[in-house]
Amino acid sequence: MSEDAIAASENVQMYLVSLLRLSTAEQAVPLSKLAEVLDVSPVSVNQMCHKLHDDGLLVYVPYKGVTITPTGRKLASRILRRHRLWEVFLVKHLHMALQQAHDSACRLEHATSDEVIERLAQFLGDPPLNPEGDPIPTSAGASGAMPTRALADMDIGQHGQYVRCNASDTCREFLAAQGLRPGTWLQVVATAHDSVLLESNGRTIGLSAALASMVRVSVAPTPSGPVGPAPEHA
Repeated sequence: MSEDAIAASENVQMYLVSLLRLSTAEQAVPLSKLAEVLDVSPVSVNQMCHKLHDDGLLVYVPYKGVTITPTGRKLASRILRRHRLWEVFLVKHLHMALQQAHDSACRLEHATSDEVIERLAQFLGDPPLNPEGDPIPTSAGASGAMPTRALADMDIGQHGQYVRCNASDTCREFLAAQGLRPGTWLQVVATAHDSVLLESNGRTIGLSAALASMVRVSVAPTPSGPVGPAPEHA
């Protein structure tokens, strides 16, 4: 089956993108987990996974689950790139809430050509992250993922780039109110057993150690300029 024919099937796209999101290292994803995420019956998942295995898009191992192949990963990354770029546009320029932007991006990702999405990426300034801090795959199909560590584990004086917060919406809204959004640079200025003090965009921000442990920060090189806000796309 050609890539164009595969890409034309929204159902196949949904399976591959869901599998890509669930994939960790080389561990197989259980079919039950895939069925739960897609909200379809285990029988339907089993049938589709056998088909995608025959098409060379995933590897199905009985009683263990499925892993995505390089071909399947390339196709899934194309769709995920479209989805996350649309999320950036919808949140940044149309001021949609995250969930509303996500739902709309789920529809737009299937109706957008590669040419249009690359023009969109250029318009947005090639953002590396979506509004929730998830990496946007590159046009070449690379995952775009950055190595991260917990903010609570950073040393005094160390710089980092805020990627995401694995906490509640309330915690993420609190961080946003402090100016911490995906892509924002920050620096740790002091630590204690129960708190972390950091500087970002000219502000000093205090976080509890518990919250700092749920904030993921990239280990990208220190910016040449002052610690500041996220780029326009974020």
